[in-house]
Amino acid sequence: MKEITDKLGIPEWEFRVVIGRTKIDFDINKEQANRKKHGYSLESAVDQLEKLLLPLGNPRPFMTSDGCQEKGEVRHMHVGVDDSGHVVLIVTTMRPNETVRVISYRRANQKEKDDLFHHTGYREP
Repeated sequence: MKEITDKLGIPEWEFRVVIGRTKIDFDINKEQANRKKHGYSLESAVDQLEKLLLPLGNPRPFMTSDGCQEKGEVRHMHVGVDDSGHVVLIVTTMRPNETVRVISYRRANQKEKDDLFHHTGYREP
């Protein structure tokens, strides 16, 4: 991958590949609970995740954790930057039909912000 990012002239963290017919969705029944708890819409997380995974124009810093087992499924945490420049965390799982399911969307805590800074050099304004 390093050769590809060198040829493109971009940092490794900006390079992403989306394969197949993967879709991103969320549980409409959990929308209100996430808004109330975290102040973010799961629907907007879908848009944000699409921008992070398939960057067009001006890509933003982004990193994804290795999968971890929680509540009987593999979950991934994606830390990135939203349209306002805030560092955010999106938690996802993969469904059998090639669908990425957004589980949670919220502002990142200080440790998550520090991790993003360590890996990408981005610091929230």
